[in-house]
Amino acid sequence: MMILHTMTRLVVAMAISSMFAAAYAQQAPAAVAIEDEESHSTALESMEVRALPQGGSALDSTSPVGILTGEQLDDRKAATIGETLQAEPGIHSTFFGPGAGRPIVRGLGGSRVRITEDGLNSLDASALSPDHAVSAEPLLIDSIEILRGPANLMYGSTASGGVVNLVDNRIPERRQTFSGAVEVRGNTVADEFAGVARLDGGIGAFQFHIDGFYRDTGDQAIPGFALTDEKLADLSAEALTEQQRGTLNNSALENSGGTFGLAYVDDWGYAGFAYKLYDSTYGIPADLEQAEAGDVADTDADGISIDLNLDRYEFKTGLNHPFAGVDELRIKFASNDYQHVELEGTEIGTTFNIDSSEFRLELDHTSIGLLDGAIGLQYEDNELEAIGSEAFIPSATTQSLGVFMIEELDLDPVKLSAGLRYQDDEVKLDDGLHVNGISQRDFTAMTISAGAIWRFVDDWQASINWTRSERSPTQEELFANGPHVATQAFEIGNPMLTEETSNNVDIGIHKYLGYLHLRADLFYNDIDDFVFLANTDDQEDGLPVQIWSQQNAEFYGAEAEASYLFTDTPVGALEWRVFYDSVQGELTDGGSIPRLSPSRIGTGIDWHHGNWRANIDFYHVNARSDVAQFETRTPGYNNLSANLVYRLLLGASELELFLKGQNLTNEVQRVHTSFLKDFAPRAGINFAGGVRAYF
Repeated sequence: MMILHTMTRLVVAMAISSMFAAAYAQQAPAAVAIEDEESHSTALESMEVRALPQGGSALDSTSPVGILTGEQLDDRKAATIGETLQAEPGIHSTFFGPGAGRPIVRGLGGSRVRITEDGLNSLDASALSPDHAVSAEPLLIDSIEILRGPANLMYGSTASGGVVNLVDNRIPERRQTFSGAVEVRGNTVADEFAGVARLDGGIGAFQFHIDGFYRDTGDQAIPGFALTDEKLADLSAEALTEQQRGTLNNSALENSGGTFGLAYVDDWGYAGFAYKLYDSTYGIPADLEQAEAGDVADTDADGISIDLNLDRYEFKTGLNHPFAGVDELRIKFASNDYQHVELEGTEIGTTFNIDSSEFRLELDHTSIGLLDGAIGLQYEDNELEAIGSEAFIPSATTQSLGVFMIEELDLDPVKLSAGLRYQDDEVKLDDGLHVNGISQRDFTAMTISAGAIWRFVDDWQASINWTRSERSPTQEELFANGPHVATQAFEIGNPMLTEETSNNVDIGIHKYLGYLHLRADLFYNDIDDFVFLANTDDQEDGLPVQIWSQQNAEFYGAEAEASYLFTDTPVGALEWRVFYDSVQGELTDGGSIPRLSPSRIGTGIDWHHGNWRANIDFYHVNARSDVAQFETRTPGYNNLSANLVYRLLLGASELELFLKGQNLTNEVQRVHTSFLKDFAPRAGINFAGGVRAYF
């Protein structure tokens, strides 16, 4: 019945979108020609990376930079940013159920990975806890830029793991013709129905962007039981009969929102503003046996859910050659009014109110001989109010002020780069609040980096990058002290934590032209005073106690991906891809890092022929048996997925009909990086389909 209902929705959606595209066929711009795989790959390598203040492409960066865009991004879009990126080399997802998933980069997540929207912090609560969703709809994103490794220099002391920059066109920076897009999709695993629409255009110097989205799903289907075999074995006979096979209870979600942006674009540059609205309601799958044992975590049959509301305001301007010695001056400002309510059944457990803002100024100076560079200033203010008897974080204000400089010296075929950042951070509890007599902490964080790129032949280059960075502890790491209902733990901070100091080295080699593409990176990260959430054998209010602790740690690993294009085959163009990633880590006492990403190896084939394209991908996730104290082991699993797309030209418009299959072997997939892995596996076999119309 669920499959029939979903497919009925898809048929109706396809018909509506077909008529919509045809209506615009006479006034739409010419469709973009389909590129062959070699030119497409080369174009990706040369695309400007907006997350780099000094500009340039991925080939110009001494540290690894990836871009996901176009059909590659379309094929991977999911309900969360974490799930959209989880198959990228070096990237995993927190996976706190289908409604919340945040990227983990090279084994580091949370506040160490900054989520930005065209260079400005997302300013939501997603870094605070893994049950908090990123306030962005993947279906509306034009491209995703991934900076692997420390990005403290450009984006603040907490960005020691990397940056994921979400790029859209909400504030147009150049003049544009009228264009638009509509997409509707659904799936069988959760009876999903999702739709997005956007319109871009301009009249003279005035340019605009409008978009909107809606997503609704039911509870997610899973193979077998939600609980692991070990947890099932611990249940009583009566409790075992109550377990439901094939459904992840309380995993439904409903998201909606939209954006309006307006800009003035002329020869001198651009200036514009945007307003974004984002609403999300999603369930948190829970170990109800544990929840019912806790005094403060008592839930009814509806379980725990999140009600999230965000209003975001942005202003940006870019000035070309505003005065002597400056090529471009960019000013960016964002302000968020954010509320996040954790519901226990129908009762409000905890409310998070966040008023936050960020100001950035970036200046590209005129070349001085062979030297190019940028200087910048960044200020952030975050006021978090936690309300409720079960609020695990006291209300506080965090303020950060940083200045940075990046310089590059091009000595073709060698390019050298260096950077420096200084930042002051202050975390201050609201008046009258304190933890162990401490109500305020102040930190100073310094970052310095140096790197080089050597293009030793026309289509090969090698790179090395060294970064020494300091990361200030965050509000929850310092002052958490209470039951966290969503994670089903009693969380305790440490107000005496000191700054982390990381020494990171990254060595890479990259072949970027021709039929063969190759990229491989080795990295080593030595972190003094590493802050982590340690499991304990204690309980408080019936919940396991987790304590923010500090100890030296080492991370090291590798990422590699390669592809080869076969152009003259009887069936069209074929590209074969392989990838591998691995990260290992340990504490100085010999213990393992909690929830450390497992290694993976995979392969895939892309096919293009006329208006058809398809791909099939397979990867294996290894088991994680070296685990932290009081942490359970996670078995490995396989994942098989496939996509099929047909592109139909309607006059000057395009229509894409797509069908995708995920977890086609219907394996139980438990995500080791997830707090919920023992009672919330990923979805079972899933068929999704829909239609995209471009006009």
